[in-house]
Amino acid sequence: MFQELAPLLQQRSVTIMVNPASDGNLTVAVFPKKLNDSENAALSIPVSVTGTPEELDEQLPSTLTQFVGAHIELKNTLELAKEEMARAAKAAKQDNKAKTVAKTEPTATTKTTEKKPASVPAKPAEPKAPPVPTTANLFDFGSAPSPAPQPPAPSAPVPVENSPDDSEEEEEILAEMSEGDEDNEELDPAA
Repeated sequence: MFQELAPLLQQRSVTIMVNPASDGNLTVAVFPKKLNDSENAALSIPVSVTGTPEELDEQLPSTLTQFVGAHIELKNTLELAKEEMARAAKAAKQDNKAKTVAKTEPTATTKTTEKKPASVPAKPAEPKAPPVPTTANLFDFGSAPSPAPQPPAPSAPVPVENSPDDSEEEEEILAEMSEGDEDNEELDPAA
């Protein structure tokens, strides 16, 4: 029994309890002790076996061998998982640091734009006036109201010319309106 527990006893102490059970049976329980409070609770799960003294003499060593093997395998698996998580966290930190450094380093285009001659003063941004609100017109049916014309900027006046298509459209609209007025005049005397 103690030969089977020897590999476990090299890592931690154990408590062995033997209690009498019914009908001349005995219950043997082996409790591994926690090494510290932060240790995984799975490493302190006990094993308990109940049987006659003869059965315990025959089967307890093999049960303890399986228990100690499973316990050591679990401990090794937990240690490997912790190491892998630590490596992954370290890699993530380095990757995040590399991304942060790459974002903060100036690029070649910003380096050249920063080296402007001292004789060229920077142009201040021209303040923009808020758009003047317009009211809707009955004749603007189906189109959005156009904003009031803004005075041209003093630095770049741009003349606006009406295209020939615009004047043709205006003439067509006026012609349709005058035809509509003639039709309305013919209906009024009949009423």
